[in-house]
Amino acid sequence: MRTPLLLLAALSATACVSTRDRHGYVIERGETELEAMAGVDTRESVLARFGEPSFRPALYDDVWYYASAATNTRAFYQTETMSRQVVAFHFDDDGTVTNVENYTLADGQNINMVDRVTRTRGKELTFLEQLIGGVGQMPGAVDPDAGSGP
Repeated sequence: MRTPLLLLAALSATACVSTRDRHGYVIERGETELEAMAGVDTRESVLARFGEPSFRPALYDDVWYYASAATNTRAFYQTETMSRQVVAFHFDDDGTVTNVENYTLADGQNINMVDRVTRTRGKELTFLEQLIGGVGQMPGAVDPDAGSGP
């Protein structure tokens, strides 16, 4: 009787443990922030120093974004974003850095997702119809007269 109780206690204790994760660009040791000198650094020097950007616009290659975030997840609670940093390197037509902008979690905005559903044509099945809808149906029979060749 003791073993199941100890096992249950151990499992319930692990559910309370929080998990911290880091996503995106990770600042290397010795770096405090991502920075470049406007008018001096170029795309090549930024690429050599920081690697590929996290994302860049599809049509124009005039801004490179390096993004990172630290999150904390605890049991069944919603994941909490502890910190976020986005650094934007702006380039001119010659590929020289013109501006560097830093954004943090405080600069972000919450976006409410639309929960509407696009209707499609066809029959809407209930849960029970979906559950037993395929029971008893056999795969399509092969017509012996069709043959496989000329």
